[in-house]
Amino acid sequence: MDSKMVKLKKYLIVTIGQIIIGTGCAFLVTSGMGNDPMGVMVSGFSNLTGIPFGTMTNIVSAVLFAVLMVFYRKRLALSTVITVFAIGWTIDPVCVLLNAINASTFITSYIYPIVGCVIIATGVAFYLSIDFGASITDNVILMISDLAKKPYSFGCYTLYAIYVTIGILTGGVWGYATILALTISGKLIDAMLPVFTRTVAVWANK
Repeated sequence: MDSKMVKLKKYLIVTIGQIIIGTGCAFLVTSGMGNDPMGVMVSGFSNLTGIPFGTMTNIVSAVLFAVLMVFYRKRLALSTVITVFAIGWTIDPVCVLLNAINASTFITSYIYPIVGCVIIATGVAFYLSIDFGASITDNVILMISDLAKKPYSFGCYTLYAIYVTIGILTGGVWGYATILALTISGKLIDAMLPVFTRTVAVWANK
């Protein structure tokens, strides 16, 4: 198949993966049961400095990007730009939809975080399976995993633990959803990656 078509398919997969991740994030946001691990740290820095959450997110992302440019350019690609915007554009409309559903407090508080974590893990494994660039956070996770010669879950748990620890020390917002994301995300992604590598990645390269 023409290489341009292969690239087009891969960009499509990356975009779909980010939309899936954004949908999962919306479930966490709607639950009101705590931020995702990076969000815990960002909220802590935001509280300390008075800089708005969104602006602080961009600052943290810029710092991490600079670190990657120096130490780990392996998976930085044009597709990384897609990961910066697609998730954010997905979260808001999905949150509106979930709020319109008006599920019970129990479902919103305790089931939505579980669903959100599974959806996020699915999206991450889906787009990482084609090895066509990665988001800033996933680049850091993969850098840690590669340096330690460990699976994705090792880098995921390590980075998430750092995020949450810094976030708690700086007064970040965390809760049930944070603990779920911290404990189950890595293993879910490890389990899903081989499945998508045998299916999605094979299709993308045809």
